[in-house]
Amino acid sequence: MKNFLSYTKTFVILLLVTVILLGAYVFMLARPISYGMNYHTETVYEGFVFDGTMQFNSDGTMVNRNTNFAEELKSRYYYKGGYVFYTFSETDEEYEEEVAFINANFDEAVNTPFYSDKINAFKLVASEGDGYAAVYTCESAITFAVVGGVIELVLIALTAVSFVLSKKSKCRE
Repeated sequence: MKNFLSYTKTFVILLLVTVILLGAYVFMLARPISYGMNYHTETVYEGFVFDGTMQFNSDGTMVNRNTNFAEELKSRYYYKGGYVFYTFSETDEEYEEEVAFINANFDEAVNTPFYSDKINAFKLVASEGDGYAAVYTCESAITFAVVGGVIELVLIALTAVSFVLSKKSKCRE
């Protein structure tokens, strides 16, 4: 293993892989919404157990599944400034009008009950009108962050070791 890591080509390849994966890792952590991944909550609200899942797709559609509805609900959403807005539009024209309204009246739209929620790649905080908030967690994004972080640290360590060994082997030559 020591001989393999001492080659300059190994160092260059490890450096490229580390930088590429670091870019993908940072992108996955910094994105505003974990597209295609499930945000999940399980909570008790006014004596009822609520088990819900939301999945946001990059095309502006979302799927809401929970124990209170017999079937999943599909709708559209709009993201702006750390908030996801649940649109009521059924056609593309209505959607564009609603997006224009949100952009023109952002503060009013954010403060409208049941219309918007705070979101990031790891959690969604659904604020209810009575001061109650349900927190949806994207466990897949958290798992990715932990596993990806460990993998990235291992790659950085291997790259550093390879750099040192390749420099030592050049000095011996």
